[in-house]
Amino acid sequence: MDYFKNLPLPDWTSGFEARKTATTELPYEEYVGPMEQSASDSNSYKLIRLPNNMVVMCVHDADTEMSAASLSVGVGANMDPEELQGLAHFLEHMLFMGTEKYPDESEFSSFISEHNGERNAYTEFAQTTFYLDVPNGAMEEGLDRFSSFFTNPLFKKD
Repeated sequence: MDYFKNLPLPDWTSGFEARKTATTELPYEEYVGPMEQSASDSNSYKLIRLPNNMVVMCVHDADTEMSAASLSVGVGANMDPEELQGLAHFLEHMLFMGTEKYPDESEFSSFISEHNGERNAYTEFAQTTFYLDVPNGAMEEGLDRFSSFFTNPLFKKD
């Protein structure tokens, strides 16, 4: 773990240009600077910054029929208060139990199952990771459900 603490952080303050999504015209910024890529890598990459300053790497693989999304947050078991050991792991499970927009606690699991997708999460020492995959045509709906969890009032720093 200490190895990663010594790596320099990328400069996320420059090289981005303002954009809007095609259908809903939501604002975001796209990185237009140089990105290194292996000559044998046929994927295309896009780095975007959302209005909440979250930086997102989008990878397009033209040869796949499934789309995936994952989110890692820098909160893990090491952040559990002494009197509430297991809190990060508990919140990991609670996140998939419904949101204001999708209040049925089984709705997300049902959506994933209906589309032959997968979803899971895991808590490590210093981070918690959530992910889903669904067929390409279901990704927009999947992301709507997935992102609802992270705007849910339960998922706040305190």
